[in-house]
Amino acid sequence: MRVLVSTGPSFGLYCPVVPLAWALRAAGHEVLVASPETIADVVKGSGLPFIPSYGPMHMREVMVHDRAGNPLPFAREEADLLNMAGRGFGRLAARTLPGLLDIARKWKPDIILGEPHAYSATVTAKVYGVPFVEHGVGLGYFRAMDKAGVEELAPELAELGLDALPEPDLRLEPCPVSLQSPDLPPSVPLRYVQYDPPATVPSWVFGERKRPRLLLTLGTVAPGAGGGKVLKELVNTLPRLGVELLVAVADDVVPQLGPLPDAVLAAGFLPLASVLSSCDLAVHHCGGGSTMAAILAGLPQLLVPQPIVAEQYDSARRVTAYGAARQLLQQPIDPAAVVENCQALLDDDSYRIKARQLRDEITAMPSPIELVARIEKLAGHGR
Repeated sequence: MRVLVSTGPSFGLYCPVVPLAWALRAAGHEVLVASPETIADVVKGSGLPFIPSYGPMHMREVMVHDRAGNPLPFAREEADLLNMAGRGFGRLAARTLPGLLDIARKWKPDIILGEPHAYSATVTAKVYGVPFVEHGVGLGYFRAMDKAGVEELAPELAELGLDALPEPDLRLEPCPVSLQSPDLPPSVPLRYVQYDPPATVPSWVFGERKRPRLLLTLGTVAPGAGGGKVLKELVNTLPRLGVELLVAVADDVVPQLGPLPDAVLAAGFLPLASVLSSCDLAVHHCGGGSTMAAILAGLPQLLVPQPIVAEQYDSARRVTAYGAARQLLQQPIDPAAVVENCQALLDDDSYRIKARQLRDEITAMPSPIELVARIEKLAGHGR
């Protein structure tokens, strides 16, 4: 069986689908990943073959610029942010669709696998009459984006005789039931398995600790988008808690932080799946990967959604309502409020109890290996 995997060119969109792609390849199937060239090294680093569906590009290009490359006014309200994001994914699909159609025509996949925002993947599957499997990312899918995405992609859809995005043949959802949005479409549960790009696990991960350990990250986008100043303030403020601090950022961001306090145990790229197990608390922007990794580690979280990714607000609300986290919505971020909320999370064990309940819920879900037979049957290759 030939499986064509297609995602947007970002860690948060590609990394969640890697464990299922591994499972399919380990079962003896051919797997090929198609995405814009920017993510080529990340894909190849995951051990999977890569083919570009488009040249080098950054997600920010399509999110905050129109098709002509003109800057778009920045949205402030959550509904406007969702609309802006949907249109951005529509523009991404418009760029990648010709290349993906050509790849599918030549390679002839038996099935196509993509994340919910991979509009060009579901369209390509429809055009060539092969099943499309939608692989959820983060804490669920935001249907509000699709209307704007379809409007943006309307010229390309019309050219192919379509007036809407084709529905997937199978939806796989890694979000635990306790956190799912009520408008989530029917789906099959899939255990979330954390994938991090290859990295060396630091030896201190397995050592004894005398102080609480806290992980801080604002993701792969925020530091380069004006979040550097905030990150620097937090790095210098959080040690007041008497903690060891891990600062997970791109390696090239570390010099921008200036002299690091003695409390900083490590700064730079960190494999979350390995280091979070040694932490007591995670402070982050509520990106899908960071949130799910912290849940999988059974950690309480302080969620500080950034005003550039609309779905972070909804995700933060759900984890907070469950009782496994606190959230801060003030912009700009108040470092004193971060310290105060971290102290509360460390002192009140109810957050940790709830976080471990979510972890147990995830580990009880079917693993990627258990879903292989269902995908084989969908493609007509199973019993």
